[in-house]
Amino acid sequence: MTNEGLQIVLTNDDGIESPGLVALYEALSSLGDVTVVAPATGQSGIGRAVSVGRGRGHQERGENGVDVTTGRFSCTVPHREHDLGYAVDGTPCDCVMLGIHALDEPPDVVVAGCNPGPNVGHDTLSRSGTTSAAMEAAYAGVPAVATSVNTINYDRTITEETFERAARVVADLVERTLDAGAFEEIDYLNVNSPRPDRPIKSIEMTRPTPKYGMDAEVTDGEFRLRFDSLERFGYGDQVDPPGSDLRAVAEGRISISPLDLPAEYQRSDRLGAVVDELV
Repeated sequence: MTNEGLQIVLTNDDGIESPGLVALYEALSSLGDVTVVAPATGQSGIGRAVSVGRGRGHQERGENGVDVTTGRFSCTVPHREHDLGYAVDGTPCDCVMLGIHALDEPPDVVVAGCNPGPNVGHDTLSRSGTTSAAMEAAYAGVPAVATSVNTINYDRTITEETFERAARVVADLVERTLDAGAFEEIDYLNVNSPRPDRPIKSIEMTRPTPKYGMDAEVTDGEFRLRFDSLERFGYGDQVDPPGSDLRAVAEGRISISPLDLPAEYQRSDRLGAVVDELV
């Protein structure tokens, strides 16, 4: 194995006690040294948030909780040592930055997960703490993999065993993609596995489904958010296009989406004309 001795940072958005993280820790440990830097408590759906405005000393340091007295913008993020690494009173992206920059050994790869519940679709990537952690690592120039398991309609108790199959696949994927130099062509991977009580039909390289998956309504005088993509996933007909991550996982295949970072410049002659008029 050419990657023996890898330095791996493992994080998640469900908290350091999550059974999915423990399963992934066990699987990745066969590849090298795994250090967990994960939120002390659940941070699902927090996206790429960081602890500015939430760090210790918030009141003393101003409205953003940022210390500028030394001429540097900094924010304290409390932590405690844990058997697996560090439990951080912060967000998944806090954890990634700490894992990349604050440890003695910089990581060769960052892995986020295993998340209970799928993270599929364009609109989910920047909302999920799991996929956002991988995205944050990619921005820092470190190869990264986010991984989730479909547990919708899964009526069994979620334990470490729930994630073992997916964790083994991810460990194999990490080793092989690093060996192949795949991260020279892509920024990060988003991996979603089918329900653990069903057989895996195949493994497929996919694109995030383009369908927007959020809706809102007023019910009995209360605002409610509805996660339309998850309703389609668990209860509706699979109308998402072939080759999409959602459809692959719903039909029993492991979805591996190779992704680039967003916010690329896009030329627009029409916008250019507007800007010229503004000037």
